[in-house]
Amino acid sequence: MMAEAFLQKMDRSLEVFSAGLHPDEHTDPMAIQVMKEVGIDISLKTPKSYTDFEGITFDYLITLCDGTKDKITSVNIQANHKIHLGFADPKKANCPKDQIPDVYRDIRDEIRNELDYFYSRILESESLRK
Repeated sequence: MMAEAFLQKMDRSLEVFSAGLHPDEHTDPMAIQVMKEVGIDISLKTPKSYTDFEGITFDYLITLCDGTKDKITSVNIQANHKIHLGFADPKKANCPKDQIPDVYRDIRDEIRNELDYFYSRILESESLRK
């Protein structure tokens, strides 16, 4: 959901969807907290399953978590372009509890940086060619 929120903030005209292979029932409270720190509220977002989007063809399919790239081939989601950004899952961080917010912040910032590059180098240049 962090990626979805960042892309929507970059360009409100984009249609962006977030889904997981094994989504949680509720939005991760730590993700909500670290996104609020950068002025984005994801507290009302609900995790969705990839099955909600099966059979749809997207312009871009961006997978984020380590391991997702290998598993995504077994689902029926088509895309004109597929990009994998292999971020660690912050929920699986093996560190002291007081360091968990920093792990989330680091991953949040990595996601933002990669998507900023994606948006400015790929999406904007693509729209200039049209």
